[in-house]
Parts: sequence; C-alpha cells; structure tokens
Amino acid sequence: MERRRWYSMPRTRPARPILDGVRLAPIGLVLTAALLTGIGGATALVLIILLTLGLPSLQSSATLPMAGLLDVIKLAFAAIAGIGGTIALVVAYRRQRVAEASSRLEHAKEERDRIRILNERFGAAASQIGSDQPTVRLAGVYAMAALADDWPEQRQTCVNVLCGYLRMPYEPDPGAEAPGSERLAFAQNREVRHAAIQVIRDHLNPRVAPLPWHDCKFDFRGAVFDGGNFSYIEVPNGCTLNFLDASFVGGVTEFQGSKFAGGVANFWRVQFAGGEVHFYGAKFAAGHVGFGESTFSGGRVDFRSIGTSEGPLRSSFSTDVTFSRCQFTGAEVLFSRAEFTAGVIDFDEAEFSGGKVDFTDAQLTGGKLDFSRVAAWAVPPSNLPVSARGLKMPHLPA
Repeated sequence: MERRRWYSMPRTRPARPILDGVRLAPIGLVLTAALLTGIGGATALVLIILLTLGLPSLQSSATLPMAGLLDVIKLAFAAIAGIGGTIALVVAYRRQRVAEASSRLEHAKEERDRIRILNERFGAAASQIGSDQPTVRLAGVYAMAALADDWPEQRQTCVNVLCGYLRMPYEPDPGAEAPGSERLAFAQNREVRHAAIQVIRDHLNPRVAPLPWHDCKFDFRGAVFDGGNFSYIEVPNGCTLNFLDASFVGGVTEFQGSKFAGGVANFWRVQFAGGEVHFYGAKFAAGHVGFGESTFSGGRVDFRSIGTSEGPLRSSFSTDVTFSRCQFTGAEVLFSRAEFTAGVIDFDEAEFSGGKVDFTDAQLTGGKLDFSRVAAWAVPPSNLPVSARGLKMPHLPA
C-alpha cells in the first residue's frame, strides 16, 4: 500500500496580472466593488440627510401622485447615474494605470534596444581599431569617437580605448635607408596615431566640439609621440591628462594656445628626447600641472610668447608649476617673453648640466621663479630677469 504523504500540496490561486510592477485585480471584481461602493455611498448619503433632518416621519398613502412618481423616477435615475459615474471613474483610473505601465515597459524596451545597438557599435569599432589594415584602424578611431559622443554613460570607456591605442608599442621611424615597404607601413601607422590625437584634441577644444569630453581622464602613460596636435585644448576641473613616463622623440607636437584651467596635467618623468614640443601661448591658470623628474635631453620645448597673423599668443603662468628634479642636459627649453604673474615655478633639485634654458624678455610681474634649491648649476639658464623681486637664485659656494 502506498504510504500517505504527511504533507499536502499547496493550493494555487490564479495569479493576478502584473504589468511593470502594477498588480491589477480581475476586472469583474473591480466592477463589483465599484458597484457596491456606489450603492453604499448613496445609502450613506440618504442616511446622513435623514439624520440631519431629525428622521422625519413618512405619511403612508394608498395612491402616488404623478408629481411624486416623477420625483421617485428622478431619484432612481440620479442614483443610477451616480453609481455609473463611480464605475466609470474606477475604469478610467484602471485604464490610466495600465497606460502608464505600458509606457514604462515600452521605454524600457527602447532603452534595452539602444544599449544593445551601442554595445554592437562598440564591439565593431574596437575590432576595427585592432585590425591589421591602417584604413580599417582609421575608420575605427572615428567610429569610437562618434560612439563616445552618442553614449555619455560609457564615454570614458571609449576614451580608454583611444588612449590605449596610443599606448601600444610604437616602432620609431626606420629612416630613409629602410626598404620602401617598412617606410610605408610606418607612415600609415603614424597617420592613424595622429588621427587619434586629433580626435582627442578636437573634443577637448570647446570651440570645435559640440560635446566636449571635459569629464574624462586621458591616460597616455608611457606613450611615444613623434608629433601630434593638442593645440587649443582646455583642461578644466574634472579633466585629467596623464603623460607620466611618456616620450617625445620627434616631429612637432603642438600644445599651442592650450589652457590648463583647473584639471590635472601630469608631465612627470617625461622624456623630451627629440623633435619640438610647442606650448606657445599656453595658459597655466589653475589646477595641478607638473613637469617633475622629466629629462630634457634633445629637441626643443617651447614656452615662448609669439606673434601670429591673428595677434600675439602670450604664454602665462599664474599658478604653481613644478620642474623639480628635472634634468636639463641637451634640449632647448625656451621661456622667452613668457609672463609669470602668480604662483611658484620651482626648480627644486633640478640639474642644469647642458642644453639651453632661456628666459629672454620674460616678464616676472608676480609669483616666483625659484632656483634656490637646484642640485646642479653647471650650465645655468640664460637671460634671467635678475632685477625682478620674485626671482630666487641658488645659494652656491663662491
């Protein structure tokens, strides 16, 4: 004999329909409840009126006059209309809740579709950037930039991909004696890299980009630059440029007209080994800017104020900028006609052993140029504004 189970299966009730978190009772039950509510409300209203009138006695009559009959009919229709109105209100309220829930569901579906499409675009652009074909990589760079504009929630991720591409190992120029195929491959790769730099530059220039990427962090750690255009970028609060351990080895890299206005610009441990890096007309106005522990061994790093066809580009320093523990061994570092109006430009433990550091016609009207704690002074900077009150020279033995 089969043993009787000591437990019973739970009874299941038909589930009420749920629409986007809105639990809806069966329509029959809702209408019955509305009908009973209407009848109960009408009855309560009659009782309240009678109580207010002191429960007047009613006279019985065997006959009902026509006027009285009409009053009864009017009262019945009024009661029916009131009950019908109650039911109509309940139905309208239920319909409104259903419509709102349906709208939310439709919006959620559209959002899921949007995210799916954006993810597909991201995968396609990333695959293009990883291609062996330069033209495909170039298309991927522009596709990733367009996606960053369209997807602010994941803009930083798109920027990380572009910066990651620039951090990839980069072979130097093979030289004029290299086979044509090597030179062509180098030129094509260089063109894609410079396009990625240009895209970033355009999105940090508020005069160019309708949707600036000023809320992003740009990680160029260890990247190799042989030219590129960062001119007229702005680095406001919330923006970070990180060139830690980067190398500038050739070509012309432009930071002309750039404005450092509250964000972070990290040029620590940078190797300025060749080419030219132009900071013409750069404004160091606020934020955290540092060139500490960098090596200036070749090429030119130019902070000069210059004249252009559109007027002068004046380089100015109005916030703290450090060159601490830098090594000036062979490059030209020019501050000619630069304006120092506030802040401290310190060269603590810097070594001046070669190259050229020039301050011709520099305007030290405020702030400080502090060389008081340099580590080596074998080839000191030339044309320092020695009469300026803010200049601090090193205390070296006679």
